Amino acid sequence: MINMSHLPIPLAVLYAGLAGTVLALIVATISNGCSLRVFFLLALRLAIGWHFLFEGLHKVESYYTGPTDTNRQFTSEPYFKVAPGPLGEKMRKEFSDPDAEIAAKVKAPESISPSDFAKLSEADQAAKCPPAVATQLDALEENAQDTVKAAAEKALKAVDETEAKATKDATEAETKGLKDAKTDEEKAKVKNTADAARAKAKAAADAARQAAQQQAATYQQGGKDMVIAAKAAYARWVYGVDARDCKVKGITNDVPLTAPQRIEHLAFLREKAEAAEKRETNGLGNGTGTDSKRIAEFRMDAITAASDLARDARTFIADLKKTLNGGKAVEETPAATRGQLIDRVTMWFLVVVGACLMGGLFTRLACVLATGFLVMTYLAHPPFPWYPLPPNTEGNPVFINKNVIEALALLTLACYPTGRWLGLDALVLRPFCKYKGECCTEPPASTSPSTRTR
Repeated sequence: MINMSHLPIPLAVLYAGLAGTVLALIVATISNGCSLRVFFLLALRLAIGWHFLFEGLHKVESYYTGPTDTNRQFTSEPYFKVAPGPLGEKMRKEFSDPDAEIAAKVKAPESISPSDFAKLSEADQAAKCPPAVATQLDALEENAQDTVKAAAEKALKAVDETEAKATKDATEAETKGLKDAKTDEEKAKVKNTADAARAKAKAAADAARQAAQQQAATYQQGGKDMVIAAKAAYARWVYGVDARDCKVKGITNDVPLTAPQRIEHLAFLREKAEAAEKRETNGLGNGTGTDSKRIAEFRMDAITAASDLARDARTFIADLKKTLNGGKAVEETPAATRGQLIDRVTMWFLVVVGACLMGGLFTRLACVLATGFLVMTYLAHPPFPWYPLPPNTEGNPVFINKNVIEALALLTLACYPTGRWLGLDALVLRPFCKYKGECCTEPPASTSPSTRTR
């Protein structure tokens, strides 16, 4: 239910406007000869306009309020995610297209068996990484170089600290040993042991220091090697060499699967859903409610599996980027999808069309546009007997639902000049065409011969 307190219209003004609308409806009916046709057509237009207007205002309010504990931000993505109709799949791709992501990031560009791929060198494996992923990782080569350089500097600092600590420990042990020694022979032994410990610490530090300095001097090559290792790791998953833990419906614990195994599982789920839906379609939906529910579950399992695979690929790539970036997540601002843009257009479309129907402005055009919107909604979730019912459906419609009825009502309204009976069309359209008014009386049953021939 829409929270009126968030609207820029005081409730008193809203109620006054509603009372004025009812009064205007009565006056318009009287002005047209107390025609019941005028009254009910106007009442129908106002009712549909009210429905569109406040449905749009509710969506606008929820969108700009944002997600909170008591508010769920408007998005049509969940609605289209389960839409089985011919428009449903197209609209799902406007928000996200898992199949396109899977084709670009998860499917192996070449046909190579896992055993043969495992025999390739790391550089050759990296060269087989899907281009869409390789491009993202290559872009972080400078970050990887900085990571290598920072690691070398950190290692140099750690070497100095380790050497200083080892030397200090050897000196303290020597001091204590000399204090406890009774003879010159014991003192010499303590001194030799301490010298050996210091020499060993220095040798180890020199070796580690040399390695760190070498790493710092060749940090550019080190960065390239890190990128190659990251691309090779991703390619090994894509070509079926390495597995990654994932969730599989019906199994409690995580299951290690390679990318080809997950693609094969996704194909199995889709085949199962298509086979079940085909059986139901051939029977014109003559199954039971359990059959429809099972088909909906099969379809949802396939959709979810595709979304999960695309998401897990993004997560893997993000982890590799984090490694190349020195353990820090790479901040990326996701681009707005066309579906999100469509959502914003939709909620304001509902407000504008509802306001036009309520105010009688460009009424016939508003009726046609609203009908088009309802037709698209119908095509996303058609009430065919072999399809599951859309969310929050009342009753059990078969082929005909509320969208069809409301669309027919709007087309009926488009056939009458209701905007002139009550609305701004009486003013806006006056300069362009004349209007003689609506007469409630029926034409005479018979006319003169001269009239009939005209």
